Amino acid sequence: MPPQADQPTPGTATVELKLARVSLLAGELDQARTAYAELADAHPTVPAVFGEATLGLAQVEEAAGRSTEAARHYETCLAAETDTGYSNRLSAGLGLSRCLAQLGRAEQALAVARSTANHIEQIGLDRSDVGVEIRAIIASVQCELGEPGLARKPIAEALEIVPEITDRHDLMAVYHRASATAAEAGHPGRAMELLGRAIDASLGHDHQRIIGMLRALYGGLLLRQPPVDPELAHEILTQALVDLGSTGSVLEIIRCRNDLLSALILLDRPDEAVSGARELLDSTAGRSTPERIDTLLLLAAAQSILADTDGARTTCRTARDELEELADSAQTSRLWSQLGEAMTQVGETDAAIVAYRRAIQSLGVEMTPALRPARPADDDRPAPPRRATRTPRQDRRPRRPDR
Repeated sequence: MPPQADQPTPGTATVELKLARVSLLAGELDQARTAYAELADAHPTVPAVFGEATLGLAQVEEAAGRSTEAARHYETCLAAETDTGYSNRLSAGLGLSRCLAQLGRAEQALAVARSTANHIEQIGLDRSDVGVEIRAIIASVQCELGEPGLARKPIAEALEIVPEITDRHDLMAVYHRASATAAEAGHPGRAMELLGRAIDASLGHDHQRIIGMLRALYGGLLLRQPPVDPELAHEILTQALVDLGSTGSVLEIIRCRNDLLSALILLDRPDEAVSGARELLDSTAGRSTPERIDTLLLLAAAQSILADTDGARTTCRTARDELEELADSAQTSRLWSQLGEAMTQVGETDAAIVAYRRAIQSLGVEMTPALRPARPADDDRPAPPRRATRTPRQDRRPRRPDR
């Protein structure tokens, strides 16, 4: 019996997978999602088609910033029959590691990354671009686990591979990953050095997305590495946003826009920062993510500069409620600490103390006895009112939350 018209043959599916891939690369995520989902449903017993379609679904969701959904599809791809192909399984392992790290499940991410690294070594790709990527993921996760010292070895190994990489795009990506990880590990000088190498590698080449990522990282470092240069950062980040507009993932764009908000605050343009933050929050409504909480904290900072204390308090409480939805990790610890600073800025001392305690608890360490709560944790009585001291506008600038 010939196949039904709505049930493509595996041969036809191979071509359709290529078409779906083109849609994904072009940023047509809805079209790619639909195509991959239909192919996975039509060929559940054809491992080569099902595996690639499921992998494609995961990559679509990751590009859309939907890490939970992407992780689920990556896990499905990894659980499929072994003859889905080593390439698909390798990509799924890399993707699942990235998503688990993004979701704050750092220990699971590290386990998957190490397993993937072993697989990469077994198939002889240890000294390729994927060998570099898995090392960068391991280093990033170790930073997330609060062990930046352990990140040095995988990054050093990744940089050793660089002379063996001949593809210019891969070379740019290697230096970008190494630079980003150095920044996460608290070494902005080293990050800037590696970023310079990435920019050198990009000269004369038109890889729009990676160049956008390089510019975004450079702009962010200009806001963190002394001497801080918010004016140049704003210029670089604006161009990065243009580069990423049609090729970058949702998360890359959100992070770039958050850094633009930081630059506006440092340039004493809080009205624009408030407007930009509200627009960004409207576009990310419905799910709590570390990036969205960064936006909320930046909004609170801008509102404080404008003496909108009530608005800043409301924003801080929203950030607190959304933070409660995230799993404990080094990243959430950073956000709780920044929330404590923001709460202090608006006179919410008791709430700030709770936030700082949560920052410590998120790291899974014991607090100094003197800092432990003296009253039950469920005692949510409001803090006593404080008299706000009026100061000139330029002296009320809050510290920009470092990411």
